[in-house]
Amino acid sequence: MATHETGALISSGAADWQIVQQRADGTATLTLTGRWRAAQDYREAKVLIRLIDECTQEPVTQTLQWRPAVTRPDGTWTAELGPVPAGGIYRIETALRLDGCAVEWSMRGDMVHHLGVGDIWLIAGQSNAAGYGKTPITDGPELGIHMFHARGCWTLPTHPLGDSTATRFPANRGRSNASHSPWLAFARRLKHSLGYPIGLIPSSLGGSPMAAWDRAEQGHLFTNMLRYVEAAGGKVKGIVWYQGESDARPQAARLYAERFARFVTDVRSCLGDPQLPILTVQLNRWVGQAAADNHTGWEMIREIQRRLPEQIPGAYVVPAADLGLSDGIHNNSLGNVLLGERMAQVALGAVYGRDINWRFPDCRRAVTLAPDLLE
Repeated sequence: MATHETGALISSGAADWQIVQQRADGTATLTLTGRWRAAQDYREAKVLIRLIDECTQEPVTQTLQWRPAVTRPDGTWTAELGPVPAGGIYRIETALRLDGCAVEWSMRGDMVHHLGVGDIWLIAGQSNAAGYGKTPITDGPELGIHMFHARGCWTLPTHPLGDSTATRFPANRGRSNASHSPWLAFARRLKHSLGYPIGLIPSSLGGSPMAAWDRAEQGHLFTNMLRYVEAAGGKVKGIVWYQGESDARPQAARLYAERFARFVTDVRSCLGDPQLPILTVQLNRWVGQAAADNHTGWEMIREIQRRLPEQIPGAYVVPAADLGLSDGIHNNSLGNVLLGERMAQVALGAVYGRDINWRFPDCRRAVTLAPDLLE
């Protein structure tokens, strides 16, 4: 330890901007470790820790006011903060109390700023999940909506969420920069409706086929996605999934339902949640000559996606065929905001149990009256 590193130092357990996934009871427990060193002679040393509301500058609860950590003679300490209620934004403070002095005159300690307890949503899929909206839109950052950045730390997100600067996860480093995506709008609606922070973990990759997310085949993006989750804290509330364009060829489309079902089973198993919600998007339009050449496969994927909720409990699908495009295949920015709102509406109704209208119209039956006529 350098001579200038005195007081209470935090080594692990929480980070600036982090969102901690709450438990079913609406709380979380934070376990922190660190080191300590006094800058003077002492008879007794004790590391103290507390949790502060950054808005009011008051302790979050009385039980989270200054409490002693397990302080060891070898210069290390461990502390547990809990139960911490869903909410924030919070600040963790530490101090080193020597010889029972007044707490306010204890030696300085490290702090963790802008911490929240709420729900974390994992973002996976291909380019429309990464977001390639190219049109102007007002959709800026907001305190209480945070994300785990590719460089391996929590931060305040702005578009593009898939920025790969200094990435620690090169498997989903795209060939071109993404731009605007649906997910800040999604998180903003959830945060305002639920009253607590929302975290995002972007792990999508433009152009990625279903096989890249299927552990029975290539699976490298599945493995990369799990690395993101583990580095971000290990727990998520659910997944928002937007993928299928790269499988819109008849041969690949025939395998899509099987591959997607296997993906859902595997991700629920690996994350330890057999009911993990999966919010999916039915493909938007595809315009241009390439679309005409692949019309059959495109419609096969859309029909498979329409039926997913019937086949996979806890999977939900949101339509996108009416949204505007930035180019032949990518939603524009306004379309992304509308899609984010729709995804949040489904999450609020289906996942959080709100008494709202969240179901979209669906086809009950279709009858062929002629080669080019359906009823």
